[in-house]
Amino acid sequence: MRRLVVALIAVVMVVFLAGCGGGGEEEPAPAETEEAPAAAAPAAAGELDPVPDRSRPETAVVFEPFPEGDSLPKPVTDRIADRQPMAILFVDGSQLVTDEVREALDDAIEANSGAVDLVVYDIGKYVSIDSSGIAVVDAEGLGKDSKASQAAVLAAALKVTVAPYIILTDDQGYVVFRHRGLVDREQLEMQMERLVD
Repeated sequence: MRRLVVALIAVVMVVFLAGCGGGGEEEPAPAETEEAPAAAAPAAAGELDPVPDRSRPETAVVFEPFPEGDSLPKPVTDRIADRQPMAILFVDGSQLVTDEVREALDDAIEANSGAVDLVVYDIGKYVSIDSSGIAVVDAEGLGKDSKASQAAVLAAALKVTVAPYIILTDDQGYVVFRHRGLVDREQLEMQMERLVD
């Protein structure tokens, strides 16, 4: 039985290969046909093809204006009015990643000679997670703490829903960068450089 299966496979392969191009000589193409444009020459041995630059977006980036209102915290609105670039960091002091994000942000600001102001708000002080995983806000405690309530108002205006969350604003009053969670140091330093240039 095996011999029969092997013979059948061999016959199918021979027929398939013969039909795919084995056989007679090909006739030369007529001289009157147009030649297709030559393809790009392959890279020489040892040479690499250039890598496309994907660091710049192909579409125009539209920055959003910083929200306005009397309820926003004065330290933030003063910096916007003074045309001072700013990094706003929303943290939850009970999270372990807070220190890592803060350290990365401090390093990026220091690398740019302190040209960017840092404003930090702890938005986790009066927020807890219940057993079903839903965030619960202690409205009574929040109402008694003016700094925490200002942080909550600013977080709502900027649509911040998780901590840690970084927002960078430029000297024109536009939000130019948003990032939630752990941040890549190189990306953050690149955004800071772009912000102060």
